[in-house]
Amino acid sequence: MKMVKSLLLGSAAGLVAVAGAQAADLPVKAKPVEYVKICSLYGEGFYYIPGTDTCILFGGYIRAQYGWNTTGGRTPHYTGTGGAQDRTVSSYSTVHRGNMWIDTRTQTAYGTLRTYQLYQFAEQDQGATEARPTRAFIQWAGFTFGHTVSFTDPPGQTGDGAGGFQSLHAGQNISDSGANGTNQIAYTWDLGSGASISVGADERRVKSLSNLSTNVTSVGVDPTTSRAGMNHPNPWIAFKLIQAWGQFGTALILNKNAATYYNGNNAVTGGIGCPVAPVAGTVQTGTTQCFYPSDEWGWAVLSGVEIKLPQIAPGDRIGGFFNYGIGATAYSGGSLLNSPGLFGSGNNVALGVVTDGVYVNGGSIQQTTSWSAGGGFEHFWTRNFSSVVYGSYTEITYNSTVVGNRWFCGGGGAAVQSIVVAAATNCDPSFHFWTVGSITNWYPVPGLRLAVDVLWTAIDTAYNGQVITLSKASGARPTGAYTANNQGILSVVFRAQRTF
Repeated sequence: MKMVKSLLLGSAAGLVAVAGAQAADLPVKAKPVEYVKICSLYGEGFYYIPGTDTCILFGGYIRAQYGWNTTGGRTPHYTGTGGAQDRTVSSYSTVHRGNMWIDTRTQTAYGTLRTYQLYQFAEQDQGATEARPTRAFIQWAGFTFGHTVSFTDPPGQTGDGAGGFQSLHAGQNISDSGANGTNQIAYTWDLGSGASISVGADERRVKSLSNLSTNVTSVGVDPTTSRAGMNHPNPWIAFKLIQAWGQFGTALILNKNAATYYNGNNAVTGGIGCPVAPVAGTVQTGTTQCFYPSDEWGWAVLSGVEIKLPQIAPGDRIGGFFNYGIGATAYSGGSLLNSPGLFGSGNNVALGVVTDGVYVNGGSIQQTTSWSAGGGFEHFWTRNFSSVVYGSYTEITYNSTVVGNRWFCGGGGAAVQSIVVAAATNCDPSFHFWTVGSITNWYPVPGLRLAVDVLWTAIDTAYNGQVITLSKASGARPTGAYTANNQGILSVVFRAQRTF
């Protein structure tokens, strides 16, 4: 009996051991795989970041651009060394660019929390390279902090920015923060029905503020600036309306013009400038020992509209803009690269001077008046083939104090300039600048654009019809006598761009 019991217990123990070994060999149930989920809250292309409630979108584009009679593949040769139009000028120019962006969005109790980054990498004209973040901002609860397109940029412009007609040339008559954006802080009130009001401040956009008592003016170059340092950004207020028919925007911007110190006395205004030294030779001009002109506030009003025209063809649209300002030429006078200087045949030249304001020692700042207008129309002949016609016009003028006292010709306490006009003739550096162009777009497959932009750029010159003497060369153009006559230049740009 004892033997039987021992056999039974041993057998049972063996069975338990075998069962335990088999159980240990069975596979353990794996955790469920966490697949990337589509986020439909913000449109196509967004995905949830695994393990979070944040949605993310990746995108970018590759661009190849080739220009004739342009600088940097985009800017017509109307200024700088390119305006010399001689054998020193490279008429062919290219730029190749890669952009990548990351957009994240998260729902919060105070609305969507958004971040946006855009990185630009480019190679231009035989190896000149750039790498920079052109967008890097945070939006939350109505606030925008960071580097972005300025909320003051109006729609309906003829440049390559948001709301524009996608010109391949750099928009010289328009006012926007450009492809590289601006540093800003802003707050936006949503008024409903597509309307909003924003207030904020941007990093200032300025042109030269020049002391003509010492700063020399040359053809195709802005006068040397004597602007004081930036103590605060430029404040603004903007209104925008976006609806099914299109969009409208307008903005008011303030621009402070503050100069550094006088660099000498001005006998015409009673010797006000640098004080007379108690001991000869002890006053250091252009330093804190001298006075300076009172600050002046410039301003600009920007406005634009874009209207959709589906009744003609899907995608058709028309738009326009109008900007006006005093002492804020970088806004109301467009995005002119520099003061124009375009040479023609037969010793002819078209020129003008771009500034926010000018002054002489002992005098006050005289702010420059400027305005610009333009528009465009795009028609889709087929769903993937369109044509754009566009044009723009800018006028920059100086007041009677500057013109009447011949400040740009060495009068009224100004220095003798490198642009010399005879004493018996009018000395007015005001000018007009206009463009007219046409763009042909082909979209053979979604995300691919092939386009050609043909542009005529014209300068209605300052000192028109007068013989002027240039004492500073431009390119291989010699110094000496030239006749100021209106000039124009034709430029062409081709672009291939793949957006994804």
